[in-house]
Amino acid sequence: MLDRFAEQLRKARLKKGVSLQQLAARTRIDLKFLEAIDNGNFSFLPDLYVKAFIKQYAKAVDLDEQETIKKYEDVIAGKVIDDDEPKSLLEQKVEITKTEPESENEKQTPIFDGSALASNTPAKTDEKKKKLRVLIYAAGVVLAGVIIFFALMNRSSTIVVEELPYEKVLEETRDRYQVEEEKVDSTPVAFNSDSLTLQFVNADSIDSAWVMVIYDDLKKEDFLLYPKNTKTIHATDNFKFTLGNSGVIILRLDDQLLNFDGKRGSVRHYEINRKGIQRLNSPPILKIK
Repeated sequence: MLDRFAEQLRKARLKKGVSLQQLAARTRIDLKFLEAIDNGNFSFLPDLYVKAFIKQYAKAVDLDEQETIKKYEDVIAGKVIDDDEPKSLLEQKVEITKTEPESENEKQTPIFDGSALASNTPAKTDEKKKKLRVLIYAAGVVLAGVIIFFALMNRSSTIVVEELPYEKVLEETRDRYQVEEEKVDSTPVAFNSDSLTLQFVNADSIDSAWVMVIYDDLKKEDFLLYPKNTKTIHATDNFKFTLGNSGVIILRLDDQLLNFDGKRGSVRHYEINRKGIQRLNSPPILKIK
């Protein structure tokens, strides 16, 4: 069933006329990961990061992100999905209306005698002219809308996506995203702060990083942090988070730089509270009340 899901994604990409190289340029996702998705291989990273890639893939080819993720989750759960590819955002906005059949009274054709026809001819002629003018006006509006739509489509089809030097990206990221089992130094690094405002900064110029964070053990969020981008979050008591490609991340708490043992291409887990920052042995889990 994963092959069927991958085939639907591939059809949507080809329908938009987007190559894998162009998709990699738009999403900043390595070409080898996009090729794995195209081939139905979704086991190259933990599920958290695979979903992040699928969201970016769907967004880049104009698919509904939530509907695409729902289909992926159904496949993982063993449910059978239909063969139709996920609907694009444009297709979801188009509503097809059907005209209801006329009632029996409307289908009946009135029968007039000769005298009635002669007396009502001028009134009927004026009524037909009015209807004809309304139809001409409506047809003009529809024609104008169609012309504008195709003009916009032609304009968007001429956009050229600049491709990145993938040889350089692949050379630097050949052995990335492997989770290492290492001994953890659980001694907190102490700091003084009156509030908990945390900044994630991706200091790299090429690689993206993936973050899953839990606020105060109650709220969970995951996001993709592109090169040279910053994400600021707030909590009352603590943060617990997982960093994918942790070596490219810089952490600042209340504008104070934090020292931690992040490593490029490595997935690591941390906790920050009012006592300090420390490494965790396993991924943090959201508490359920």
